[in-house]
Amino acid sequence: MIQVSDGKIGTREFFSILYGMMAIRITNSTPNMLLEAGLTAAWMMPLISAVALFVPLLMMLSLMKKSDADLLELVSELTGNFFGRLITFLLFAAVYSSAVLNSRSYSDIVTTMYYPDTAMLMVMVVLILGAAFFIAHRGLEAIGRTALLVVPVFMVTSMILLAGVAGQLNYLYLFPIAGTGVAEVVKGGVGYSSFFADIIIVGVLASRVRTFRAYRKASIWGVWVPAFKMALFLAVYVMMFDYPAVRNIAYPYHHLARLAMIGSLANHVEAVFLALWFIGAALHFAIYLYISAYLLGKTINYPSYKRLLFPLAGLTVILGMSPENHLQGDHLRKLLLQASSALFLLLPVLLWGLDRFRKKGKR
Repeated sequence: MIQVSDGKIGTREFFSILYGMMAIRITNSTPNMLLEAGLTAAWMMPLISAVALFVPLLMMLSLMKKSDADLLELVSELTGNFFGRLITFLLFAAVYSSAVLNSRSYSDIVTTMYYPDTAMLMVMVVLILGAAFFIAHRGLEAIGRTALLVVPVFMVTSMILLAGVAGQLNYLYLFPIAGTGVAEVVKGGVGYSSFFADIIIVGVLASRVRTFRAYRKASIWGVWVPAFKMALFLAVYVMMFDYPAVRNIAYPYHHLARLAMIGSLANHVEAVFLALWFIGAALHFAIYLYISAYLLGKTINYPSYKRLLFPLAGLTVILGMSPENHLQGDHLRKLLLQASSALFLLLPVLLWGLDRFRKKGKR
């Protein structure tokens, strides 16, 4: 008998979504930002960011279990309708702005590293209006199944890539181990904690996961696995290219793919990684488009939020073309990351504090 879908996803699908949102950041300009801030100790910063967000995550999980509600329901219940909508809009602005700025960054990678004669607009249309919109429009279940299908492939190819360059690494390049100093590394890790803020953002989808236990398990794994992967790859970038040379390499992941030696395939092996990377990028933006449409629909009280996907995808392409070059886009992305870190770090703390205050008021 064919089982009718309940419209919800399980632990594996939800973890795969989180992995698709966060782990792909090792391939864009994120490593360059961390290397600039932490120097040879940049590999520590993702772990510090994960630690900084883990406590707010536990607070949020505690409230969700207690109230049997997702993040937006908690926000509305504890802050009221007006402030609840305001916070929902801020979440939408942060998520959608990230999608816009990242779309330009990922398109820059294609035109800079692989197809310099291809128009930037064409790449963005194919990536956002084509692949990402198609996946997002199929719904959360389709996104989860797609992620579950491709994420294991990404994990395996990442290990193959690391094995392909292992013989060229020099661990001595990691010294001085503290980079710019312990205080600066910790400050940078906390300041860039919004790299892993997706773990807070996906709280809006908690009611779409079959059980709270599945949501909690996927969330905990979903923050630490991408954090360790990013830390590992940052260390590999330094051991491969040395410091300060690595700071001057745009998109070190793609340079690493070109240097990989896999059996007798010494040349053009990066084509395989490019194809897989593009699929991962499409999945990444599909998730961001879906969450953006969902948050905007909640903000304006529009239940048919899927109808917002195409306008948002089109606007992403238009706004993504606005920065004059990738340096301007990276600067705007850096400002967004630093500004939104406070929002995602403090929101669960605020909700937890309001819940405690209300409990004392009832007593």
